[in-house]
Amino acid sequence: MPLLGQVARWSFRHCGAVLGSVAGLVVLLACLGLGIGGEWSNGGYTADGTDAQQAESAARQFGAGTPDLILYIRSGRPVDSPEEAAQGRRLTELAGTTPGVGAALSYWSTGRDLLRSDDGRGALLLVDLEGDESRAARTARALVPSLRAAAPGLALAVSGPAWVNVTATEQAERDLLRSELFVLPVTFLVLTLSFRSFSATLVPAAIGATAASGALALLAVATRLLPISVFAVNLSCALGFGLAVDYALFALARYQEERARGLNAEQAVGRAMSTTGRAVVFCALTMAWCMAGLLIFPLGLIRSLAIASLVVVGFCAVGTLFLLPALVAALGGRLDGTRPPHRGPWRQNAGGLSVSPAWRRVAVAVTARPWLWGTAGAVLLLGLALPVAGLRPALTDESILPPTSEARTAAADVRADFSFAPERQLTVLVPRADAVSQAAELDAYARTLAALPGAARVSTVAGVYTGGRYVAVRRTEAALSPATLVTVFGADPVQSSETSTLLKAVRAVPGPGPTLVTGTAAHLADTRQAVTDALPWWAGLTMCGVFVMLLLFTRSLLVAFKAALLGALSIGAALGLMVMLFQRLQVLGPPATGGASTLEITMPLLAAALAFGLCVDYEVFLVSRMAEQWRRTGQNTASIIFGIEHTGRLFTAAALVVAVSMGALMLSQISLLVVLGATMAAIVLIDATVVRGVLVPAFMQLAGRANWWSPSAPGRAAPMAASAPAEARNR
Repeated sequence: MPLLGQVARWSFRHCGAVLGSVAGLVVLLACLGLGIGGEWSNGGYTADGTDAQQAESAARQFGAGTPDLILYIRSGRPVDSPEEAAQGRRLTELAGTTPGVGAALSYWSTGRDLLRSDDGRGALLLVDLEGDESRAARTARALVPSLRAAAPGLALAVSGPAWVNVTATEQAERDLLRSELFVLPVTFLVLTLSFRSFSATLVPAAIGATAASGALALLAVATRLLPISVFAVNLSCALGFGLAVDYALFALARYQEERARGLNAEQAVGRAMSTTGRAVVFCALTMAWCMAGLLIFPLGLIRSLAIASLVVVGFCAVGTLFLLPALVAALGGRLDGTRPPHRGPWRQNAGGLSVSPAWRRVAVAVTARPWLWGTAGAVLLLGLALPVAGLRPALTDESILPPTSEARTAAADVRADFSFAPERQLTVLVPRADAVSQAAELDAYARTLAALPGAARVSTVAGVYTGGRYVAVRRTEAALSPATLVTVFGADPVQSSETSTLLKAVRAVPGPGPTLVTGTAAHLADTRQAVTDALPWWAGLTMCGVFVMLLLFTRSLLVAFKAALLGALSIGAALGLMVMLFQRLQVLGPPATGGASTLEITMPLLAAALAFGLCVDYEVFLVSRMAEQWRRTGQNTASIIFGIEHTGRLFTAAALVVAVSMGALMLSQISLLVVLGATMAAIVLIDATVVRGVLVPAFMQLAGRANWWSPSAPGRAAPMAASAPAEARNR
C-alpha cells in the first residue's frame, strides 16, 4: 500500500494518541502565542530599496521626512493668541522629547504659514517617529493619549500613517471575532446539508478549526522573529478554515464511497488516503508554490501574508492526512450509516455524497456539444477579465478605514482646511548643492519646478515660488530648511494621474546637483514600478512550477497545460471582478482622497495568487477522478462524465464553504479585507461552476485521447491507460 495509505491506517489504529497529540500541540502553540507572541504589525505597503525610500531616509536627517503622525489642533480662538500659542509650544516640546520620537514641528515652533489653517483657528503638529512601522505604531499608541491629556482645552484630531496603522490593527482584531461568529454556524450548516449527517459534519469542521487555530497560534509566535501583518490573522482564519474543510470534504466523501463498496473502516480510510490523500498533497504543494511566489515582491505586507498562507496550507494538509483517519476511527460507523439505530429519514445512503445526477446531466450536455459550451464559458471568463486593463493601483491610506474613524475624518479635515496639505508635498533633496555659491542655480531650479503643470507651490531656503515666479516669505519659514532641501506641493490629489505626471516632471528637471525625491506620490510610483518589474518573474515562476507539479500528478502534458491555462483565465476573471466592483462601480463608495477611484496595490497580487491556487486545487481533485476512470475503461467521454458526476456535488459544497469563509471578510470594516473577501468568494463560485462544470469537460472532450498522452510513453495514450481493456484502448 502506498505510503499515505499506511500513514492513514497507522493513524486510524492509534486514534487516541493522534487526537491527544494534536490537541496538545494546539494548546502548546496557543500558550506560546499568548505567552511570548509579539505584536502584529501593520504596514509594508511600499516597496523596499526604492529611490523614494532612500530619499525618505535622507530627508529624515533634516527633519523633513513624511510625517508619521499629523495632529490637527483646533481652538475657539486664533492659534496666534498668547494662550493657544503657549499650549501649542508646550505640546510640540512634549512630543519632541518623548522616547521614540525623531522630530516634532508645528506652526508654533516654526512660524510656517503652511501649518496654519486658512481660517487661523487650527494648526498642525507633525511628528516623525523612529524605527520601523511596528515600532512607530507602538510609539503613536502611547504618545497620542499623553498629548490629549496635556492640552484639555484644545480639540486634537490625529491622522497620518502611524495612526492609520494603530486604528487598522485594532479594527482588524475586532473584525476577526465578528467574521468567525458568522463563518462557524454557516459553514456547519453547509456541511450538514451536504453530508446529511451530524457526525460526518464534525470531521471537516474539526479539522478546519484545528488548522486555523494552530496556524494562528504559530503565527503569533512568529511575530517575535519577523513582522507578521495583523491582516494575516483574518486571512489565516478564513483561508485555513476553508482549505482544511475542502481537503477533509473530498477525503471523507471518498472514505464513504469506499465503505459503500464493502471495505471495512480501516481499509476504506487507507484507500481514501492513497487516492484522495495524494491529491491533497499535490493541492497543498500547488497552493504553497503559488503563495511562495509572492515573496518575490518587495512589499512587506504581501510577504507577510504569503508567509501566513504557507503556514496555513501546511496545517491544512497535515491535519487532513493525520487527523482525519483518527477522527474516522473515533466516530466509527456514525460516519457512513453502518449503525442502523442512528439512521434517520434525513440520512442519505453511504457514498451518496460523491454522486450527483444533476452534475452528470450537465457533463453529458457539455460533452455532447463541447464547442458551444466551451466557447460560451471562455467568452464569459474573458468578459469578466476585460476590466483588468483599467486597473489603477494605489497605496494604502486612511481610506481603508471606516468613514467615521478618527484617522479618516481628520485627514479629510486637513485637506479641507489647509491650502497645502502635507500629503501633497514632494520633498526634493539636493545633497551636493550649496545655498551660497549656487544661489543662482538653486533659484533657477525652483522657478523651473514652480512652472511645471500641477505644481502649486515650491519652497527653498531662498523663498517661495508659484507659477514660475519668486514670492517673498517670512524669515522664519526661510530659515527652517537646510540649503539642500526643496519642497514642491501638488495641486491635485496625491494619488491622481496628474500628481504622477508632476512627479515624473520633477525628477526629470536637472538640478544644481544630483537630486532625491520622496513623498507619498514618489513612494507610489516606485512601488508600482517595483511590482511591475517583479510581476513577470512571479508569473513565470508560478505558471512553470504549477505546470511541473500538475505534470507529475497527472502524467499528462495536455491536462497540465490546460490546468495552467484555465488557472490564468481564473486569475483574469478574479482581477476583472475586483476592478469592476470596487474601482469602476465603487461599491465601497467614492475614494476619500478625491480623484479617480483606485485599488490598493497589494490586493490584486494576493487575490491573483489565491485564485490560481484554489482553482488548481479543484482541478487536481477533478482530474484525479477522471484519471482513475480512464485507467479502468480507457474511454475519454465516460471518464469525463464520471469525474464530473463524482465531484460536482463536492465542488458545490467546497465552493460554498470557501465562499462563506473568505466572504466573511466582507463583514470587516477594513476595505482591504472587504475587497479580498468579495473577490475570492465570487471567483471560487465561478470556478466551481463555469470552469469545472463547463470549460474543463468541454476542453477534455475536444482533446480526446490526447488528454492522456505522456512524454514517458511516447506514441501511445499514456501509461495511465495500461490497465484498460485492449478493445477500449483501441477505440
